[in-house]
Amino acid sequence: MDELQAKGACTYKEFEKLLGVSSMTVRRDVDMLAKRDALIKTLGGAQYSNVPQFLYETSLSSRIGVNRAEKDLIAECAMGFVEPHQTLFLDGSSTCIAFARLIAKTQLALTVITNSAIIAMEVGVSPSVKVICLGGEYDPQSASFVGVLTEEACGKFFIDAAFMSTKAFAPAEGTFESSIATLRIKQMMAQRSSKLFLLVDHSKFGQRALCK
Repeated sequence: MDELQAKGACTYKEFEKLLGVSSMTVRRDVDMLAKRDALIKTLGGAQYSNVPQFLYETSLSSRIGVNRAEKDLIAECAMGFVEPHQTLFLDGSSTCIAFARLIAKTQLALTVITNSAIIAMEVGVSPSVKVICLGGEYDPQSASFVGVLTEEACGKFFIDAAFMSTKAFAPAEGTFESSIATLRIKQMMAQRSSKLFLLVDHSKFGQRALCK
């Protein structure tokens, strides 16, 4: 519970490594604590029960704690490509959430454009960051705005650098998404960016999803 409170979410594998116990022991204890409403079970792990309701009701919540160490390292690497006074686009991926938290800590003077409600709140805590949120129809699965209104808003901006993740990545073919709505937003913002950075951990390599 201390680890969950500190991190917000953990996978079963992270618990096994931390506690030096078997997978069955971890799953049994997580089930017991879930029945007490002390935590929330997610796909492949658990989440702290005091996390805001809007977060764990989405499928995004089950991904936030997965490969968290890798995502934090990717976020640190991505910061090396950020310069003061740039305009950035961040999508609503769990890797970009880690990146947004790091941006807020640096206190760099930036403009961040996003269609993600969570990203907007994460970077919005920094007084140095101007946040522009692309409005539209709210998609609870990604906690992001999509649809015609969002696409119209995309056409009004020029981006110095766009940072995005993806559902799957086959190097010889490109990126893949499971949601057509979010795919369209990413395509439009990629076309309006001077530079595009793909933030993906190893679990996405060699995988494919619905839309290329």
